[in-house]
Amino acid sequence: MSRPRTLKSPKLGPITFTPGDVIRFPEGLPGFESFTKFLLVTRSECAPFVFLTALDQPEIALPLLPPLLVQPGWTPPVEAPADAARDDLAWYVVVIIAPRAEALVANLRAPIRINLRDRIGCQVMLDDERVPLTAPLGAGRP
Repeated sequence: MSRPRTLKSPKLGPITFTPGDVIRFPEGLPGFESFTKFLLVTRSECAPFVFLTALDQPEIALPLLPPLLVQPGWTPPVEAPADAARDDLAWYVVVIIAPRAEALVANLRAPIRINLRDRIGCQVMLDDERVPLTAPLGAGRP
């Protein structure tokens, strides 16, 4: 069994993890291509948000939400990979603070897919302009 390690995040505090918790993004993420190892971090005081934190740069902590919390009825935009059962996949959207911090918005056009079984993730870029790039988080939602 692997020994727990601690990552010191300036935004989230100490994060205890094992190598089995690491999620690999083989192609990185747009804007963060050089980082390929991340942790999904939860903090009860921040629920329902979770944070995708770069292992090699813990200052990077992207706030995420399940897309159903942003858009009820949301369905995955692409088929599951042939080697992954639908239950193995978790989908998230990145939450962004709008200019002048007037609102929180979520990017539904570039959801993040994580295969929880294989611990591999990717960001799916959609070309469909009908899908909101900045969907506001409305009243009654996070």
